[in-house]
Amino acid sequence: MGDDDTVFFTENLVAVLSKYDHKQMYYIGGISESVEQDLTHSYTMGYGGAGFAISYPLVKQLVKVLDGCIDRYSFLWGSDERVGGCLNEIGIPLTKELGFHQVDIHGDPYGLLAAHPVAPLVSLHHLDYLKPIFPTSTNQIDSLKMLVGAYKMDTARTLQQSFYHDWQRDWTVSVSWGYTVQIYPRFVLDSLLRTPFQTFQTWGSWKDEPFTFNTRPMSPDPCEQPLIYFLDDANNGNEVGGNFETVTSYKRFVAEPWNECNEDHFRSALALHTINITASKMDLDMLSKAPQRQCCEITTPFTGASDNIIQIRIKSCSYEEGFSLPRGG
Repeated sequence: MGDDDTVFFTENLVAVLSKYDHKQMYYIGGISESVEQDLTHSYTMGYGGAGFAISYPLVKQLVKVLDGCIDRYSFLWGSDERVGGCLNEIGIPLTKELGFHQVDIHGDPYGLLAAHPVAPLVSLHHLDYLKPIFPTSTNQIDSLKMLVGAYKMDTARTLQQSFYHDWQRDWTVSVSWGYTVQIYPRFVLDSLLRTPFQTFQTWGSWKDEPFTFNTRPMSPDPCEQPLIYFLDDANNGNEVGGNFETVTSYKRFVAEPWNECNEDHFRSALALHTINITASKMDLDMLSKAPQRQCCEITTPFTGASDNIIQIRIKSCSYEEGFSLPRGG
């Protein structure tokens, strides 16, 4: 079940649901991002905008009590809340999946999408109430076409983060595949990289908090902000070891805010206008059954000079890459 303004990423939805035994009673979905919404409605129901799924055996039980249940919960706001009340009477809790997104926010969804959880992207809701996903687009339809174009290349990897600390360039890199790349001309902890920037407000009151996840502020000082690049193109690459690769290209949208930053490692980053990323296509089981964030590395040799274009490869993390500190640091 989903709303008429919900975008479902079908292959990922199927992969997530396939984890569960269809012969058992399951109620699967996600809650609101805005705490005020969860307080008003429920922390324990699957929100209809994010979409929810009910297994066949549970539906058989639900239809037996549905008419009376609808009467008992007629005071509730919508069908999702009423169904949640009915399933609570049956005694089946909500199984939460992180890829279902109610998107109960206003403003720019950038921070949320650039730090997606390690889970397949299943749904996006309320996009008509937000700024376009890509600032290079004038509307959400064009933005969605761009995101879906990348999604079709590698369904599992869409919006998945990977990190890299380049100690020679003094950069930290965060990739949200198929969407954006952030270059920090300094060392940034992984725990911060996976925390969404506060680029949006709550759904009902349009306030800066609270949400059901941590956020971090975007500094007003451009020299403290990352350089941000957005997806420009996505293509299939070569076959390597029986698995096909993808090649995506990202370009910086604006340069002006950072022009006054004079540190050497910042000036070298400012020269960078294009990032090309190569990645093997991801198996959905890597996320739906055994989730683990991947790493990446800059494969363009370090020469000490400023590069206009760099190449990045996404790969599995080695043991040492599980630690953020440089060797000897």
